[in-house]
Amino acid sequence: MKQLSKYFFVSLFSALSVFAKAQDELRFTAGLGASAYLGDLIQGAPIFKQSSVAFSFGATYDIKQQLRARLNVSLLSVRGDDKLSPRADLRARNLNFKSFVWEVSAMAEYDFLDRDVYNIVPYVFGGLSIFHFNPTTIDDNGNKVSLHDIGTEGQYLTGGGYPSPYHRLQLNIPIGFGVRYEVSENVAVGFEFNYRFLFTDYLDDVSSSTYATAALLAAGQNEAAALSYRANITSSKDDPTYNNFRARGNPGSKDIYYSFQATVSFKIPDLNLFGRGNPFAGRRTRSYY
Repeated sequence: MKQLSKYFFVSLFSALSVFAKAQDELRFTAGLGASAYLGDLIQGAPIFKQSSVAFSFGATYDIKQQLRARLNVSLLSVRGDDKLSPRADLRARNLNFKSFVWEVSAMAEYDFLDRDVYNIVPYVFGGLSIFHFNPTTIDDNGNKVSLHDIGTEGQYLTGGGYPSPYHRLQLNIPIGFGVRYEVSENVAVGFEFNYRFLFTDYLDDVSSSTYATAALLAAGQNEAAALSYRANITSSKDDPTYNNFRARGNPGSKDIYYSFQATVSFKIPDLNLFGRGNPFAGRRTRSYY
């Protein structure tokens, strides 16, 4: 993780230095759409179950005709609720969470077609991101609770081999694809899908295969105990035999989150601030019919 952090900041500073020198090949970008997650509270297809709003903005700079550096900021939410699961045992577990996520990404983007020749351009992108999350829930009294702060898996118990508190600032690897329609030389619209591979299983605050409920109660951490195992407030029709000896989560599988957005980009006019010419001078000019 430390090595990845080093790579992220090197990539970020490299991207910023490129943008600082940018002229005619700098474009501002923005996107709006939906985000969702897969993990211990939502499993399998279909995608975008329990989705939330996602917004992003950033900039790209052409390194070559079909290759560009990309700096992106995303603001989105993820959520999951056992009550909406098709499985009776998960409905009986009755866990839920919501989290706001902010993310800063340094990426490379590659066009499969020359946008000066074709109006419709498919592309792929990937890189490294740093993001922050904070899973919360609503307790039985209607209060919003930060699950990280109370340690629902025994993170604040002493001894017993319980996990340490997880870090809410993490790295991820974003990989995605999209398609743009070049409306004009300066404006493009499109759609893109962005899938993030995480290095944490605690995006939803659930990871351990066992419950720490009894130890939490013994230690007087009653709020953590109440929110670590919530089957007692579900309808008996779901699974009246559910008990806390069943697995709470799956530590062998990391969480992920993803987004689908409509996008727009605007080319920044060449102000010739640095006395440089157009790096793509003499290239073909596309005709718009």
